[in-house]
Amino acid sequence: MKLGILADIHSNLEALRCVLDALRDVDGYICPGDIVGYGPNPNECVEIVRKLDCRTVAGNHEYACIRKTDLSYFAGDAKEAIEWTSKVLTEENRTFLEGLPEYIENAGFEMVHGSLRNPLEEYITNVQVGAATIELMKKKICFVGHLHIPLVVVKEKQDKYDSWQLTDGDVVDASKFEKVVINVGGVGQPRDMDPRASFGIYDTEKQTVEIRKVEYNITAVQEKMRKADLPEFLIERLKYGR
Repeated sequence: MKLGILADIHSNLEALRCVLDALRDVDGYICPGDIVGYGPNPNECVEIVRKLDCRTVAGNHEYACIRKTDLSYFAGDAKEAIEWTSKVLTEENRTFLEGLPEYIENAGFEMVHGSLRNPLEEYITNVQVGAATIELMKKKICFVGHLHIPLVVVKEKQDKYDSWQLTDGDVVDASKFEKVVINVGGVGQPRDMDPRASFGIYDTEKQTVEIRKVEYNITAVQEKMRKADLPEFLIERLKYGR
């Protein structure tokens, strides 16, 4: 079975549509959180995820938009986008977001937005932080989001840890390691200096995760963001992938 991995969609409908077009041959989908926030189409993106029957965990932006977390955690631009998103969310989509769990355990993997020791807020940015989550893992693979950068942290058989950034076309073979924490990057707001939408394909039989990137109409998203009067910094960063 092949699963498409859709992390950090962030209300970017154009990016999501292009990613799904590239994932037409997969058998299902999983989402490590943050369907909403930053972008101009929160309702449309939530509705697509709902229709996909996509297994999804809550991200920090989901909880902020439905006021499950304190907005003081967020910087000015992010906070402004969250407040806008909260106002435009439909009650049906709000109810869906309220029902999202912070953690999912499957037969072959675990999934959380941030890390296992702090599901909503901790960024796994390096081998030291990743090792802390690895020591809490029950399964071989843990999918995370939040960072918006494709990254893997692995535990080898001699209790040795390693970490490296990933890019388009890279394949991680989890069968070669004891434990693997992997972030496939952001669909809707990449931050690895590559503005293309980033996603992953998980082959459950081969135990491999492939990183994929696809171009989308950034200008169209920016125009909608300006029309919604969202912060200019959030609009401009899309074309740089940062």
